[in-house]
Amino acid sequence: MEDLSRGELDQLIGVFREQTLQILDEMGHDLLALEASGSDPDAMTRLKRCAHTIKGDSACLGMEGVASLSHKIEDLLEAAVHNETGIDETVVDLVLGSLDLIRGAVEGEEVSDISEGSLEAFIKRLSAAEAGELFDPGSRHVTTGAAKHAPEEQRGARGSERGSNRRDFVRVEAGRIDVLLNLAGEMAIARSMLNQVSAEIESDYSNEEVTARLNATNNQISKLISQLQKSALKMRMVTVDHVFKRFVRPMRELAQEHGKRVEMKIEGGGTELDRSLVDALYEPLLHLLRNAVDHGLETLDERESAGKPAGGRIRLRASQQGNQVVIEVSDDGRGIDIELVKTKALNAGVISAEEVGRLGEAEALDLIFMEGLSTAEEITQVSGRGIGTSAARIAVESLRGTITATTQRGKGTAFTIKMPLTLAIIKALLFTAGGRLFAMPLTAISEIALLADEEIVRVNGFESYCLRGRYISLVRPGVALNYERRRGGPGASLRRAPAEQFVVVADIEDKKFGIVAESLIGQQELVIKPLDSEWVANDGLSGASLLGDGRVVLILDAATLYRKAVRAERNSSEEYRVNGI
Repeated sequence: MEDLSRGELDQLIGVFREQTLQILDEMGHDLLALEASGSDPDAMTRLKRCAHTIKGDSACLGMEGVASLSHKIEDLLEAAVHNETGIDETVVDLVLGSLDLIRGAVEGEEVSDISEGSLEAFIKRLSAAEAGELFDPGSRHVTTGAAKHAPEEQRGARGSERGSNRRDFVRVEAGRIDVLLNLAGEMAIARSMLNQVSAEIESDYSNEEVTARLNATNNQISKLISQLQKSALKMRMVTVDHVFKRFVRPMRELAQEHGKRVEMKIEGGGTELDRSLVDALYEPLLHLLRNAVDHGLETLDERESAGKPAGGRIRLRASQQGNQVVIEVSDDGRGIDIELVKTKALNAGVISAEEVGRLGEAEALDLIFMEGLSTAEEITQVSGRGIGTSAARIAVESLRGTITATTQRGKGTAFTIKMPLTLAIIKALLFTAGGRLFAMPLTAISEIALLADEEIVRVNGFESYCLRGRYISLVRPGVALNYERRRGGPGASLRRAPAEQFVVVADIEDKKFGIVAESLIGQQELVIKPLDSEWVANDGLSGASLLGDGRVVLILDAATLYRKAVRAERNSSEEYRVNGI
């Protein structure tokens, strides 16, 4: 390495750190999968290949401690294959500890080797495990299913795998991709402006040949910008596996701390999502998984009495539905007591006895997302304070997503998260409400209906509209966002409702409500810009966008808008009652 400059060496070390941390995550996941399945030759092959990669890379950088420990891990895995000694829970913990030791050496600001004392202790334990001295004869062993094929055949299989799956990659800083995507967004806005200018020239300019050439050029530019935009978005997409695999080991250890067992199953890990969304998903998923392990799953004795397998099962499943990604976190635990939820909410004062009586099962279950409301019998270090599910909803909604829950007593609980594929670009419906221009993502809209003023009725104090025999609440964005006085207040006689209005029906968290719109502009693809200014920031808005004619459109967050509207109506109703209006 002496022939490298300091800058070149730092760059090489940075690549080594990033690659090694990714490999360590993959090894931890494969090791736990091997323990859970009992036989997985593919996982064992990947584990050995990963250990060999770390050994070679660290040796090139002079990190002899990391190289030696990786070599011993490789030896232990080889022994498990060829000597059929198997791998039990004790050895899994030992190898995971070894991976943690390597992680500690490479993940800091400065990459350093493993200390001699720590290295010696782990080398001795790994050597003992390799010799079979740490194996418990009565424990469940994990076999690899590969011992029958002895080594040439396996090498041939691995060689063909490398040849057939080889792909070329270039490592690019995430910030550079963000800059590229932002530029593509600006070009999309410029394209809208060009389209408008082109239309004006076509109507005012009499030379048909020139206008035809202009339109052809404009169409070509539009196609190229669309392709550039899609390519830039694709570069930001990563698989949800990136975050899913990070939970397997912590949940296993959390279950062990509580005298439980857990088997995590990951489905749809290859589903792609915007990188920023994948990173932001970690916190809400962590809250949901902690609650599932700590309070959702029963103890070993309880599961045995219920006739369930000793190991509790948690499933993380992802899928793509149109322009949305759906993520489900489910368990086969005790389920949620709906009546207990109602009682807790009533005792906490978050809902009245009259309102409790009107709640359906789905509405009552939705109360678990209220902050401070918990059905847990005891508070533990990780859950039980009524914060987890509330924090999960807040985090998901900040990403323009929704979260709902379903449960069955004695069978388990499932949480479903729906999110857009990306936060950068959306397809939205543009409309005016309260004299202002708004947009709402098409994924949140189910239909649009005409609205006559006489069709508006009040149900339980709220403005409502009868949609095919079912009353839905009406939301006025100006009132909910607190920039327009409610109807009937001072100055109402100076304002006239338009002769024809529309109801934009939103379907959020299994609830339907209508947004009153004065006019519909149409559908358009929008590049979202954040609202940073303290003068315009509002949690009912998810951002803004610039149209081709220079107008600014505010993008509504449907779920938050609905809750703000409910609070506004309740406050207004209370104000009118107190003041005798």
